[in-house]
Amino acid sequence: MDEILRITDLSFSYDDKKLFDKLNLTLELNNWYTLIGKNGCGKTTLVKIICGLITNYEGEVEYNFLKMNTDNLYEIRSRMSVLFSDVDDLIVEDNVYDEITFELKNMGYSKDLIEQSIDEIDKYTNVKEFMKNELTELDLEEKYLLILTAALIIKPKLLIIDETFSKIDNNLKKKLFSIIESYRENYKLTVLNITHNLEESLIGDKILMLDSGQIKFNESVKKVYDEALLNEDNANLPFVLKLSEYLKLYDVINENYYDMEDLVDALWK
Repeated sequence: MDEILRITDLSFSYDDKKLFDKLNLTLELNNWYTLIGKNGCGKTTLVKIICGLITNYEGEVEYNFLKMNTDNLYEIRSRMSVLFSDVDDLIVEDNVYDEITFELKNMGYSKDLIEQSIDEIDKYTNVKEFMKNELTELDLEEKYLLILTAALIIKPKLLIIDETFSKIDNNLKKKLFSIIESYRENYKLTVLNITHNLEESLIGDKILMLDSGQIKFNESVKKVYDEALLNEDNANLPFVLKLSEYLKLYDVINENYYDMEDLVDALWK
């Protein structure tokens, strides 16, 4: 499978603390990865290195076979979108139209191509419903739809979500993840979701664990939970897995389930 990101022998220290020690990581195209790890382990720092905000590291970062350096930085950034945790910091314009077209204008898109891009992304986020609004008129859901629209409208190959949805309710979070998944199916998008919430790990294809300056594992969701690679007790497991464990104790089912609808279907058989 095609690679979208390769990090080789990455080492980096901050305030005399060694965060990464010859870290290696490969992300493949059109996969959804969940990156987890303890507070302070360097998850956000790793994101900043991937998008070129931190450059004083040892090792090599390649994005879509382009080496991360000054010469390639603009082209690399034009192919990825990064959403950090503070939503207000992600918004730079005063109205919706200017916000979602900001990067397109910087990339030299013509007016016709901008309108075409808006039509395409509207199929996923329905941004036209509130596109004429000022930012102060947006409700919470519209604000999150706005930043997601701005991130996807440039057709990135990599979308990084760094705790961006951690403060919203589950219904809105589910809607946003559903939009991203629908978009991913059509545009071969790679997603890297950084989170503390293990429930979110069930959405993707693979789980990455950052620990002690290394990627401890990069494995499928099924393997991580079936083989207990996280060493978590049942209290910290995602709810559907916790329920699966209890039901297996009583021989109601004989395997783990990762989707609640699939579990309900199995119980009704």
